[in-house]
Amino acid sequence: MKLSIVSWNVEGVVPDTHFAEALRSLGDPDVLCLQEICIRASDEVRVAAMASALPGYQAHYSLNRDAQNVLVRGGRSYGVVTYWKESLAPARAEVPEWDLEGRVVFSRFEGCTVANVYAVNGTSKPYFDHELGRFEGDRHAFKRRFQRMVLEHAAKLSPIILAGDWNVSQARIDSYPRLRTEEPHVRARAEFLELAESARLIDAYRHLHGNGKGYTWFNRRSRTLDAARVDFFLVSEDLVPITTSARIFDDPKFRRHTDHAPIGLIIDGS
Repeated sequence: MKLSIVSWNVEGVVPDTHFAEALRSLGDPDVLCLQEICIRASDEVRVAAMASALPGYQAHYSLNRDAQNVLVRGGRSYGVVTYWKESLAPARAEVPEWDLEGRVVFSRFEGCTVANVYAVNGTSKPYFDHELGRFEGDRHAFKRRFQRMVLEHAAKLSPIILAGDWNVSQARIDSYPRLRTEEPHVRARAEFLELAESARLIDAYRHLHGNGKGYTWFNRRSRTLDAARVDFFLVSEDLVPITTSARIFDDPKFRRHTDHAPIGLIIDGS
């Protein structure tokens, strides 16, 4: 198996036919995982255009369907889409029933699953729990719940590659000038790391680069460096020996319309 994957939080940049130009700069990957595409599931015309935007690729996606918790921009928030080359073996899409906000899609290929994740950014905003039918807790609690549901489900699908914007820095080396060490952020980080370890998932970038520093999110409003590595790949332990490359595309040209840099992964078991 040989597979190249690029993941990128495009922050509302809707994929279109011109997006193919960016693909060439990103190495023409076999799989492209995009987050925060900001298209409502009910916008049929825009959804169809997104699905067919990249010639030679098929698309799997999960889009916002939550009218209680997602009201910004008329519900045009979040959303993930995974493009995969038609030359690959057929893939099956899986969107969990609990993913109402459009935050994760699992693309199940023969021999490997690729998950495209846009994790929750915790805030103190109240969260409407659909199972209970009332507001219960806040989005900090929902962030931890989402982490648990994604990583526990991923553990059942090994071998798996999870790509995306996790909205968490794992260690001090992954954030500058400082790592958040106050509650509730420290709790979310600790639970995330524990879940990843239990699922036997390895951070590909840290595995290959040791203590090398690299950042994927940049605060554009700051005059000094304010950055973090919140976008990364988690791979099953059995894929680690064939994970040959994990990189950050840090050329500023990729951040003209988003504050996130794309990231790339290559596994090669051929």
